[in-house]
Formats: sequence, structure tokens, C-alpha cells
Amino acid sequence: MAFNVRRYLIRVRGGQQYLPVSARLVWFREEHPDWSIETQPLHLDFENGIAVFQATVKDASGRVIANATKMETRNDFPDFVEKSETGAVGRALALCGYGTQFAPELSEGDVTTGHIAYADSPLPLRGEEEETTRVAEPPAEAMVCADCGKALRKPQYDLSMAKFHRPLCPECQRRAQRAASPS
Repeated sequence: MAFNVRRYLIRVRGGQQYLPVSARLVWFREEHPDWSIETQPLHLDFENGIAVFQATVKDASGRVIANATKMETRNDFPDFVEKSETGAVGRALALCGYGTQFAPELSEGDVTTGHIAYADSPLPLRGEEEETTRVAEPPAEAMVCADCGKALRKPQYDLSMAKFHRPLCPECQRRAQRAASPS
């Protein structure tokens, strides 16, 4: 069965659709279980709070398909090292075509601020007013469980998106939680 991108899309600032890196990884692994993604830190400066990671996607024979880098700072994300690595992986997968059209990190950035702040964790841009950075209300068709199709209330949807990066009803959340827990 083909990967269902719509199942994982989330809405971010200004109503823009975004495909989280976790979903890009699921898609990538479904299509290429024998390919690899290798990451390495290019620069780690814990004192000044700067991390730069590189991610490399290789096919089954070891041929490089894509390389990407991502820098993050402690000022932007407390978990800047993890965000840097995740961002590099997301960019590399987008360069391979996994969610490219939903990857604002590949855009040239916002002309007013000069940067895009996504690293698989959409947050308001620093200094913007709360009203202008509020995430758009998800459309009604998005507020259904991705697994069973049950309608979700907004709080259920928000919790599920934050925890599972996809809309799940409480029952399917429990099932996903059990599946993720070590036996």
C-alpha cells in the first residue's frame, strides 16, 4: 500500500502544511528498508550552545543519494543537539523527495525575518506577537483518527499531534503507546 502523506500532515504558522521528519522516516523505511541514514556532528559547542549535524542518505550499495546539514542553537531550542540532527535528517529526506513539497526548511526563508525556525518542531518566531503565530485550526477532515477514522475533539487532536505526530483517538493512542513500550 502506498504511503498516505495526508495521514501525517500537520498545520503550522499561517496554515502551511508540514510533514514531520518522523513521518518522512516512516515513508522512507517503507520504501527503502535496506537504505541507510547516517548522521554525524560537524560542530558541537556546548559552552556557546551551537550544534551542526550532517545527515547522509545512502542506497543499499552504499552510494550517496543525499547530504544535508542543519545548525541549531540553544537560544532557539533547549534540545539544540537533537533538533540539529533531526533537522539534518529531515533535509536529507526532503532532498530525496520525501515530503519535499511540505518541507519549508528547503525554502529560501521568510523575507521579513530571513529564517525558517522549523526543525520538526514548529514554534513561533522569536519576537512575533502570539496572535500572529497561532497555528491555524486544523480542517475538520484532519480531526479524525488516522487509524480508525473516529472524529476527534480539538483537545484530543492537539494532544495526539504533540505526542504521536498524527491524529489518534484515545483508544488508538493507548494502542500505539502499548506497541511502543518494550514488552
